[in-house]
Parts: sequence; structure tokens; C-alpha cells
Amino acid sequence: MMNGVLNILKPTGMTSHDVVSSVRKILNTKKVGHAGTLDPNVSGVMVVCIGKGTKISEYLMNQDKEYICELILGQKTDTQDSYGKIIEKKEFNNINELTLLNVLEDFKGRQLQIPPAYSAVKLNGKKLYEYARQNISVEKEPKEINIKDINLIKYENNKVLMKVNCSKGTYMRTLCNDIGEKLGTLGYMGVLIRTETKGLHIENSVTLSEFKFLFDNNRLQECLIPIDKVYPLKKVNVHIDYYDRLKAGNEVYAEAYTIEDEEFYIYCNDELIGIGKKINNSLVKVEKMLI
Repeated sequence: MMNGVLNILKPTGMTSHDVVSSVRKILNTKKVGHAGTLDPNVSGVMVVCIGKGTKISEYLMNQDKEYICELILGQKTDTQDSYGKIIEKKEFNNINELTLLNVLEDFKGRQLQIPPAYSAVKLNGKKLYEYARQNISVEKEPKEINIKDINLIKYENNKVLMKVNCSKGTYMRTLCNDIGEKLGTLGYMGVLIRTETKGLHIENSVTLSEFKFLFDNNRLQECLIPIDKVYPLKKVNVHIDYYDRLKAGNEVYAEAYTIEDEEFYIYCNDELIGIGKKINNSLVKVEKMLI
């Protein structure tokens, strides 16, 4: 069984489910998942987990993301992106690069963001886009996000190109909408590319065609990233005598370690057992089994 993570370059037009299905078909295995969806109209880095790699998807989902994002000024759409209908227009002629830089600076840091109407966020058991499609107006609960960094790449005519590093759950469409409003005009998201997530960069990604070629030619090791490489943690070794106790989820003694980290990998006889939890400075147990 193959275990690890793929850095797939998802093209525009495919759903995240489409990508996972393609990988399953190529590998002829069902044990394939992903660590965070990308909308069909968004391209870029998509983390696909295989075998035991599916067990760390929840850890990878919580990591920061980096995007190259295009903001179109002067117009607003019902979906906050270029795939929606234009519902309002407003002048923006008095916006210069200095004004734009100052406004982008204001968006850095922790803040509350209201999810867009056309999103998969659930309210009372229904997704927000289900309410929107029925023209039902609902009060959306704001979510805390963190814009770690936001940099202007280019500003020309009514188009702004920027690089954004942000926390999980940040809606780039809404960010574009909010920046437009802060500038005294309107805005929606144009092109969006995810360039990085958890240290996986777009320049090291592979297309589905490249992945199939590598698999067909027994070169999967060139793109399959080991679990402990994509989610690096310190290693704690446990004596082989404790192997069965570890597998049963019991506390065991670590070998001559003073454990300071909250998370770490537990190894036994060079085999990765799982992600460990510290009980005290000498006792550990497996929090997430990887065997």
C-alpha cells in the first residue's frame, strides 16, 4: 500500500472531488482524500492524501495558505467573484497606488469575516448557497480569520494583483469585496491561484497527467511525499517491548527523553507508529495512529 501526500496542481474547471477521483482511478485504490477543497474556478496547490496519509489530513487542513489573487475594482457580483452576475457598479477613479497600499495594510492581522452567501458554510443544517439560490436572506455569523501578510504585486486600470498569506477558512472572494468597500468603491475576485499550503509550493506541484506518467513508469517516489516530510515533527523513540501497548493506545515510557513539544512522532524500531501526546516527561501515548 502506498502512503504519503501528493502536491497536485489542480486546474480550473475541476472540482476537488474530481481530482481525488482521478487519483483513485490511477492508483486503483479507494484510500485517497484531500486536505482542503479548492473551488472549481480556482487553480493551484491541492494536497491529496494517500493511504496512511489520509490520517493526517485534519492536521494539514489547519495550516496557512498563500494565494495570488486578482481584485477587479468598480463592480460587485452576487457571488463576489467573476462567475457571478454584476449587481452594482461604482466609480473608482480617485484610487492611487499609495491609497491602495494603505488599505491593504489595514487588512493585515486577526479580524472577523462574514462568509459569502454562495459558500458551503452551514446554517441550521443547510449550506449558505442553498439559501442564496432560493433568494432567502439569512444572517451569517462572522468567523475569525488571520491575514498574515498581503502584498501588492501590480495595480493597473481597474485590476489589482496581490499575494496573500492567510489562515484556514479565509474567503478570498469576501476579502476582495471588503477591500473594494474600504477603498470607497466596489470589488470582486477575478483570477485566484493557491500557491502554497503547509510548505507545499506550486513550483513543486505535479499535474494529474504528470502524476499518471510517473505512476505508470514506476517513478511514484518522485512525487509522493512521506508523511513525516510534509508534516515535520520531532521524533520520539519507544522500545520495541512497548509495541503492542502502543498499538492498543496505552501509555508507555519513551527512551531517555525530556519531551517538550505538544506534538511529535512516535517511532518504534524505526517504524512510524503515530502522532504522540505527552503524558509527562517520560510517558507518552499515541494520539493519532498511523499504522
